[in-house]
Amino acid sequence: MDRFEETAGVGPGDASELCDACGALVAVGKAAVLWVSDSSAVGTDGRSDGERLLRACGERHLAWLAVRYRRRPFVPEELWAGQITRAVRLLGPLDDEEMYERVIEMTGLDEERLIRAVAWQDSHGRPSGAGPGA
Repeated sequence: MDRFEETAGVGPGDASELCDACGALVAVGKAAVLWVSDSSAVGTDGRSDGERLLRACGERHLAWLAVRYRRRPFVPEELWAGQITRAVRLLGPLDDEEMYERVIEMTGLDEERLIRAVAWQDSHGRPSGAGPGA
């Protein structure tokens, strides 16, 4: 799933982003970027769930980040827990039965996966969303 892209340069005054390795500011178009699998990555809209975009100030830092993320296991239950958390936050207060039905509808998860995700969540005592080392 890793996709490497090095983007073209941009002119002065354009937006910057941070290198995920060292925190240096990098012009948006100058960052070396790589998509990696990451079960803790859950976005706001679901389009890139399970994938994280790494940004680096250069090839060396990007390679270091890639190795770090490739060593991290992809845990489906962690991804599902994050998707459930996102759905619950978006839905707001509902009674238990309606919440259950709406979460299934929003996430596309079946009951077995919901149970496995909740068990994972309970055993880790934290919501999904943090990167490696969290």
